[in-house]
Amino acid sequence: MKTTKTNKANLNNSRIAKTTRNLFGILVLIALTFTSCKDPEDQQEESKPNGAALTALFENNRTDALQSFTVDIDGGAVVTGDQGTKVTFPANSVGLNGTPVTGNITVELIEVYSKGAMLLQNMPTSGIKSDGTEEALISAGEFFLNAKQGTTQLEILIPVQIQSRGIVPATWEPMQVFKAGDDLQDNDLWEEVEGADGGNQNAEGGEGQGPDGEYVMFSIFDTSSFGWANLDRWAGYTGAKTQIYVDVPNDFDGDNCEVYLSYDGEPTALARMDIYNSTTELFTEHYGQIPVGQDVHIILVAEIAGELHYTIQGTTVVDNHTEVMAAPQPTTQAALETLINALP
Repeated sequence: MKTTKTNKANLNNSRIAKTTRNLFGILVLIALTFTSCKDPEDQQEESKPNGAALTALFENNRTDALQSFTVDIDGGAVVTGDQGTKVTFPANSVGLNGTPVTGNITVELIEVYSKGAMLLQNMPTSGIKSDGTEEALISAGEFFLNAKQGTTQLEILIPVQIQSRGIVPATWEPMQVFKAGDDLQDNDLWEEVEGADGGNQNAEGGEGQGPDGEYVMFSIFDTSSFGWANLDRWAGYTGAKTQIYVDVPNDFDGDNCEVYLSYDGEPTALARMDIYNSTTELFTEHYGQIPVGQDVHIILVAEIAGELHYTIQGTTVVDNHTEVMAAPQPTTQAALETLINALP
């Protein structure tokens, strides 16, 4: 029987293998060259929190949350937001330089009802009183309202009515009306709106049916200007109060991260620790109004190398409290919002 001998080429000695190895070596050399050429200071800078990126994240979140409605304003109009907020424009209520406009206008609306959305849009519930003191607010809804005709900014001529989403009667509470800035990206503290009688403007209670036919209550108030509005009540904590200090990790400071205080038991009470002492390297709040014995969660957020990072720590406030924060971990916005909304 004839036997056929087959010669198998040695791959290691083949021309193709040699070419492949040479090409691989060149690629590795190029990669090492680029890596070695990169300034170590630039590499270190990329791993630090980026304050400008965090600010842009907040601003983009507000823009993304903006709902737009095109309505014919002749005779008035009503728009209803995705979460149930209802805005009623009476006839001749919107205009320019004191004269009502006609035809189509664009109405812009943001609805904020959760603590997670408040944080990710950087609209915490911190209010400033007439005596200059700052205190926590309990919110029943934050709103941004605006209207344009084409690119022309309009004004409110006759008060426009805002009705909050409906909630079960057992959770409804009387609320005051607060305002912040007129611009979408403003970060002003909430201030009480003066009522017609010279006191504070209080929202009215209303009742009706929810989306599934259930009995609900809501708050109704009038606004005479576009911008940010809020339904709130002062937290009004009694008993001993204290200053609270937050010690953040190295490389974190008042320019590149944000620190918030979430009050346990209050699903819509979120304060921003907006004072940073560069000498002590501690965050704090303004006037020592944190109740001793209050259970809270402290939230640190930052943007690092294009990723959102966070630390959430629960604690019970003691006199002259200092909280040392652990290093933040990467997350997504959706995951962080879920975590914050699940806080007690």
